[in-house]
Amino acid sequence: MNYKYFILLLLFPLLLQSQQVEIKMLSNNINTNRSEFNFIQKNDTVAFYSSISLQGDNYQSKIYKTEYREGQWQKGQHENFGKLFSAANVCFSKNDSWVYFTACDNMSNCKIVKRERRNFRNQDLNNKINLKNYNNTQPHITNYNNQKVMYFVSSRKGGFGGLDIWLSIIDDDGNCGVPINAGKNINSEADEITPFFNRNERMLYFSSNKKGGRGGFDIYKSKGELNLWELTKNVAELNSKHDDMYLTFYKEKEGYFASNRRDACCCNDIYSIKYNRDKKDTTKDNEFLNYLPLNLYFHNDEPDCCTMKTTTNKTYKDAYISYFLMEDEYCKISDDLRIKKFFSDSLKANFNKLNLILEQILVELSFGRRVEIQIKGYASPLHEKEYNINLSKRRIMSLTNFISLYKSNVFSSYILSKKLIITVMPFGESKSPKNISADPNNKRQSIYGIDAMLERKIEIVDIISQ
Repeated sequence: MNYKYFILLLLFPLLLQSQQVEIKMLSNNINTNRSEFNFIQKNDTVAFYSSISLQGDNYQSKIYKTEYREGQWQKGQHENFGKLFSAANVCFSKNDSWVYFTACDNMSNCKIVKRERRNFRNQDLNNKINLKNYNNTQPHITNYNNQKVMYFVSSRKGGFGGLDIWLSIIDDDGNCGVPINAGKNINSEADEITPFFNRNERMLYFSSNKKGGRGGFDIYKSKGELNLWELTKNVAELNSKHDDMYLTFYKEKEGYFASNRRDACCCNDIYSIKYNRDKKDTTKDNEFLNYLPLNLYFHNDEPDCCTMKTTTNKTYKDAYISYFLMEDEYCKISDDLRIKKFFSDSLKANFNKLNLILEQILVELSFGRRVEIQIKGYASPLHEKEYNINLSKRRIMSLTNFISLYKSNVFSSYILSKKLIITVMPFGESKSPKNISADPNNKRQSIYGIDAMLERKIEIVDIISQ
């Protein structure tokens, strides 16, 4: 059986580090050379998780129980969930005598089962949930408005494509109602998996491999209830270029997830997360504000020289690279010792700061904040006034293009929903000091002179997050 396909049926995640969240890989007591996922902390001292290993030609998953002692989770002990080839994705219902989990045969046909805690009796959920010829997996039980709700993942018809997240209301007798698709704000043509509803925030967390993410499976969140959800947000501070999923919370700001970032070709490990401070108080303490104002520089008449157009298809990265490669030319033409320092300490260093700023903006947006970037554009006085106004507009657009395309369009949904706003102010040459050369016959000063170089820029003036 294909290992990646088995992962899709049972599914497991991983994590990333940011200033707001502390991410730690659990010890070797939990993470082994197998694949571990779905870490569910039941109380202060007991947790359950799943692990996959190769048994003959098939991958088999088992559920393990671990206890917290001496400051760490102890080596997991296998929990027998009956005569099943694979068991995984355990979850518990509050004040309920049943445990829910996924059971699969050796052909990776999966269904959702519940197990009575007292007599260890397994019972398949009804045929509304376990439809024949479709995989049904990853149950998550929660309570909302005195109703017991099960979110789960299914390949059944009636969804948006791939694996979708569905929900079912469970009555007082434990019977599951007709499943309802979680809706278009959650599901897409890709695969949506590993749902977890955080009741403290009224937020549904899940993972998806849809376009626009940072890697394979990314963790997303959406506020709402049942099948009424706001537009999803990428939980950027947790995601990597690999697979990140199975996010669960035990406390309001503490939980776990799984990721294969350490071993991208194979196996998931389990990571703990802890948000270090109130999500609502992240703005003024952000380190990126120390970088402002940030100047980003251009070669003469770039991007797209010799045109009155106000738009460009180029990104600031294109302009930066072409400019950076001209360092030797600038140093050869100008004997100013400040030129070399400009290329390292201004041009290159500020481009690196730009990327750090965009990473932090992603974190702000993932917390549901509205972010405004204020950008000014400038030009040296070498050309006519109207030309330079249009040139400064092209320079600003190159940055907006870079932001729009950043990491496979990760900002696109925020721009579309106006959660990310870019305010532009093109000044052209109007702010240039009068002593800067505007003589086209004196290129050594009007193009390659340090004073002119410092005027060919855009400036990120401020970033407002609220």
